[in-house]
Amino acid sequence: MQAELSLTKLLSRKQQRRLHLLWHRWAGPLGLPRERDRKLRHYYIERFTCGRVRETCGLTECDAALVIDRLAKLVNRQNTRLNQASGTAGRHGYPERVRVSPNGSAWRALWVCAAALGMERTQLESFIRRHYARVGLHGLRDIHSMADLNRVLWGLKAMLRHREKNPSWPARKRAA
Repeated sequence: MQAELSLTKLLSRKQQRRLHLLWHRWAGPLGLPRERDRKLRHYYIERFTCGRVRETCGLTECDAALVIDRLAKLVNRQNTRLNQASGTAGRHGYPERVRVSPNGSAWRALWVCAAALGMERTQLESFIRRHYARVGLHGLRDIHSMADLNRVLWGLKAMLRHREKNPSWPARKRAA
């Protein structure tokens, strides 16, 4: 009896919000007018439910869970290319697929690593110039992609790992 009720119970408000959020993440970049966006969403709902439901308001909890799952897979598949490009761009042996701009968290990670090494801006600029000039990076102003930022970040992280293994290694070189 309880299983029958869950099959006929309409989608919850939480499911409806989740469905719309996923839909906007997936179809939002298309920039469709409101009516065409609604028709496309209903088309996908009909396809995902094998023709049982034609509109969002007709979804049951069970069908809504199915549609949400399928939309989540579409969104994840769409984001995979971007995530792969962000994570592997600049690594040795990986082609740079797409130029991805560095985001705020990547910049914060760079500054946290630099601070952990006791570097200020001028010292970081000098580090970049000394180690990455051959790939066109002469300072912070030359970092335009995640590939560029990852190169510098991986260098800083390597220095941090080296310092952890060798505690006698100085955080900064000091003049004699």
